[in-house]
Amino acid sequence: MKQEYYDAKQVAEILKVSIPTVYRKAKAGDIPSVGKRPNIKFPKPAIDAIAEVGANDDDEDGKLSFTLSTIADAWTKQEITQQPYEDEDVVPFKTLLEWRKRNNEISMNLKEGNKILGWTTFLPLDENIIKALIRDEIREKDIPLESIRKWTDSQLTVYIPIIEVIPSGNPEKDARRGQFLIRKTIRWALMLTIQHDIKKWYGIGVTPEGQALLEAMGFKLILSLEDGKRKGYALETRAEPVRLIGQFLRNMEASGMIPEKATSLKG
Repeated sequence: MKQEYYDAKQVAEILKVSIPTVYRKAKAGDIPSVGKRPNIKFPKPAIDAIAEVGANDDDEDGKLSFTLSTIADAWTKQEITQQPYEDEDVVPFKTLLEWRKRNNEISMNLKEGNKILGWTTFLPLDENIIKALIRDEIREKDIPLESIRKWTDSQLTVYIPIIEVIPSGNPEKDARRGQFLIRKTIRWALMLTIQHDIKKWYGIGVTPEGQALLEAMGFKLILSLEDGKRKGYALETRAEPVRLIGQFLRNMEASGMIPEKATSLKG
């Protein structure tokens, strides 16, 4: 099927922003594009998806950002968290570096200025390894390096290790940060689904908040362990993700899924 595209003027009209803003967002990676100015063009399905989800989802102060994680960020995150999960769940920094050598676009950070406030990781893996993780046969630190895929590979299955906001002690502030991170995370997932050959997403919920979040986003329960404390979920990629993702956001906001307290969501 032939890909359809918009030009910058059409994108500006659809997203209700200026043409310079379109170019700026394209350069920052906030909207997908092909080519360079003056011949830059924008994939129609991606722009339609952004319009459906909502283009104006910045925080009220305009201070929060969602950016690709660097090696320095990865180290800072370990220092911030002091690894709050069980020792068997800890992924050593060296292992994280090895993951990045296989695919260096697997983690995004929530930041205020240069300060890291949270993060999301999407890990494209061989499906049999994901299923072993779901069944609790291996832990994330034991993931074989050769099982990590690149986004350009075909028929991808993606595992969601974590969606996390660092508690600040201010419930109102953390709720706003959580909402921003979740919306940006869903937007990122949508972009990846449109741009790459992703057939299925998987996640593990080990907290009530994480389980509720996955369920609100349409993930289906496929396995429950430890009397429901550890649950595995899957989501098949739909033919028309635009309306689906938009509905996820509306459902989450209507049901109060955005956390009201400082929380750590390990998806």
